[in-house]
Amino acid sequence: MTAYPARCPARNLNGRMCCNRAGQGTDHPGLGHCLWHKGSQHHVREAWAMAQELAREHNITPHDALLGLVRTAASRAAWTDNVVANAMAEHVESGGDPLKPPQELMPWLKQSREERRLAALTAKQAVDAGVMVALERRLDMEGELVATALSAALDSLDLQPEQRMAALGAAQQHLLGADGEASAA
Repeated sequence: MTAYPARCPARNLNGRMCCNRAGQGTDHPGLGHCLWHKGSQHHVREAWAMAQELAREHNITPHDALLGLVRTAASRAAWTDNVVANAMAEHVESGGDPLKPPQELMPWLKQSREERRLAALTAKQAVDAGVMVALERRLDMEGELVATALSAALDSLDLQPEQRMAALGAAQQHLLGADGEASAA
């Protein structure tokens, strides 16, 4: 597993990375933003406390725990919205007014709004805690690792420059095709 940076993920006014340790001056040392970059705000402390508890329970990193919480909250919101959409489709098919949901659907609409609010709040906590910056860095490092491995494999084959370019082009097309398939799914 790739190690997360031990520095605060925030940037200073000059655009450079903060030089403080991750979580410096907070109750979540080693994780997220330092005291000077919102690391001690209540919702950030709460997010890291929850993430550390989940990380211990599931033997994962706190960053992965926070991302899991965001995914769970978004999934709950999507499921509730699906229930509402199906009920509304049945209502309209049976001759109901599409602008006036049936009374029995009102609790589901309220639940849908609440699930979306919780999903947005969870995502905001994760962003404020620095998870997205850490994820971006991790993906960058993994991409560099794949590129280095591909380059080493091509070097070991002792290909002609034209063959090497063709192999790199094929790899690029495959990756772009895989990206297109993932976004279409």
